[in-house]
Amino acid sequence: MKVRLQPVYSRLAETVPEELSTRLPLGWRLSQHQVETYQALTNDDVEVIFNTALTGDGKSLAGQLPILVRGGINYPILAMYPTNELIEDQQAQVERAIKTWNANVEYRRLNKAALDQAMAEDDYTRRGEAFMRIIRNGDLVLTNPDIFHYVMHQFYTYPDDAPDRYAAPLAQKFSQLTFDEFHVFDVPQVISVLNALLFIQETSGIARPHKFLFLSATPSPLMREYLERSGLRVKFIEGQYATHGEPAHWRRILNPVAVHFVAAQRAEDWIEQSADDLVLRFFLDRRPHTKGAIIVNSVGSALRIYHKLKPLFETHGLSVGLNIGLTSRHSRRASYEADLLVGTSTVDIGVDFRINFLIFESHSAGSFIQRLGRLGRHSDYQRGGQTFAFCDYVAYAVLPAWLIERLFNSQGESPAPLTAGAELDRQQFNEAIRSAFPPVAEFAQYAQTWGKFQSLKILLGLSRKTIREQYQQQRATLQKRYEATFGVRLSSAIPQYKELVGQRSPLLEEALSFRGGSSLVCGVIDPSESRQADRFKVIDLLQAIANYELSYISEEAFYQEVIQAKLNPKAFQNEQPLGFFELGQPKEFQAYQFWLDKDLGYWSADQFGKAQAIKGLHVDASFPGCDEVNNRLSRRTLPALLCAGMHPLEMKRRLALPLLFPLYSFTSRDNVGGTIALERAALLLDARLRYHPLQCGGSAVIV
Repeated sequence: MKVRLQPVYSRLAETVPEELSTRLPLGWRLSQHQVETYQALTNDDVEVIFNTALTGDGKSLAGQLPILVRGGINYPILAMYPTNELIEDQQAQVERAIKTWNANVEYRRLNKAALDQAMAEDDYTRRGEAFMRIIRNGDLVLTNPDIFHYVMHQFYTYPDDAPDRYAAPLAQKFSQLTFDEFHVFDVPQVISVLNALLFIQETSGIARPHKFLFLSATPSPLMREYLERSGLRVKFIEGQYATHGEPAHWRRILNPVAVHFVAAQRAEDWIEQSADDLVLRFFLDRRPHTKGAIIVNSVGSALRIYHKLKPLFETHGLSVGLNIGLTSRHSRRASYEADLLVGTSTVDIGVDFRINFLIFESHSAGSFIQRLGRLGRHSDYQRGGQTFAFCDYVAYAVLPAWLIERLFNSQGESPAPLTAGAELDRQQFNEAIRSAFPPVAEFAQYAQTWGKFQSLKILLGLSRKTIREQYQQQRATLQKRYEATFGVRLSSAIPQYKELVGQRSPLLEEALSFRGGSSLVCGVIDPSESRQADRFKVIDLLQAIANYELSYISEEAFYQEVIQAKLNPKAFQNEQPLGFFELGQPKEFQAYQFWLDKDLGYWSADQFGKAQAIKGLHVDASFPGCDEVNNRLSRRTLPALLCAGMHPLEMKRRLALPLLFPLYSFTSRDNVGGTIALERAALLLDARLRYHPLQCGGSAVIV
């Protein structure tokens, strides 16, 4: 099955505000949505701007226009990106923009590594002080929403501090806060950010209003609903598109693409069968006028595909690069120069790279559209001082057979979303993709179950004696806005919050975090990295067990090698690894499950299907060092939810959970089996089950 996507042209602005037009670099034209975004950020009486322009249409530049025009001192921006990969990509783009626009802007990069470096250089004992040093010296600060969350939710303050010690200076410093690619986040992160935005608006005390800019081609319905209730003034800005247009009024942003649909359960299997006669042949027939990417759902698949194709391509003088979550920064940069990049979600979120060939699989309609959006953005690539033009653009979308049937076959009286051989525009195509993928749960009830504690943490902080009177009026107003936005009653939740605080509950710790905990990690030495310092990593334990041949090493030996590499052991010790390994070759997926050192036969129905603190977990799999790893793991108390008698896939189907939602099989000491969710997944599943009951064990249905 194949369809052709028409090119996409973005409408250029016919009129540009004088302040902006006089600063435009020679020969530059802006798209209409970029000018509208600039006007909304600098003039319009709105607080939240949502730019939903298509991938590749310059949303990031639209958000930077005020600082490029007015200068950093007059318009400082805090810009947040969901991945380090995207921060690096944007850093390069910012450097080019500052030079091209001859703008007076000092930019800083702010992430965990930058904070660690600042603390070491200036001998800070407080993370908050290192944070303050960085933002004081930057007009444009490129960071992630995790650090923003820690500051605004008072994680950097000490008990004797004013709770707004770092949040208030942040609010006073920046005129604009930008959240790029925000659609990748789920409801806990949405709640966190809206908590912070409402806090800033109510407490900043600044005459000029803040501007909150969200850049996302696909904002979630839940985010829209919360914004409508919040009282924030919101403006949505869309791009204007056509499939053809005169250069004076339109700019091509996406080239035409041929999309082939391949029925296979795993892209990995199809690629192995097609490696010679399709994948390699595409490059040989067009060399040197081609570059490509393969984007898959799992790290294991990416590893095995990479090791399969690398020697095959190298025999023909072609290079293959790997770009997954555990790939070092140096190796990730090198992967973009390779003829073929093999990666996971690390490269499909906003990163701009030049390819004309793409193989990808998807776990949702959003990931399908996002990954396909990497293709067709550029007409050429450069290498060794030469420019090589692309001849055509080809994608292979590997999907389960049932999903392809839903795309190309009619469902009852409804016509098929797609027709083989058809030529259509991107909007029609994207709507067809969204209609075929099953809808997934948004966990809308999370705000009422666990999200409310984030709001309470801010409010109770403002109630501390150091600033209680200062914020008395704002605190009352802020509580009302939180309750209206999220549909919660915060006063009635205070006793539960204080009880969880008194218990030092891991459930509360999980609820108050931004992305959730990561207790199941291990320290590894990765010999595949060329630079010694890049070989030491902390990665997910379950990924390591499932996808690598492993050699176990002692904790002492690991840290000795860390010190010999002139790295700081604390960076690894702070992650509390369960074990330490040297990574070997990728292997076929090794299944695993959990074993719980607890009898569950006596549990009642209200104990199953409910998030709680669990101790005594073991990983039930064969791997080197398993006894030592499980000894550490069994002593940890983790947020968990158990559902007896149901397989993880069945739970996902019945509750409409996302395909990659992390659920695992478990068996208890008395042979009760079923599904277990851990950490953030346990809280999300808890919220889902409270409003969509299932029989999860015991003698009664959950209500």
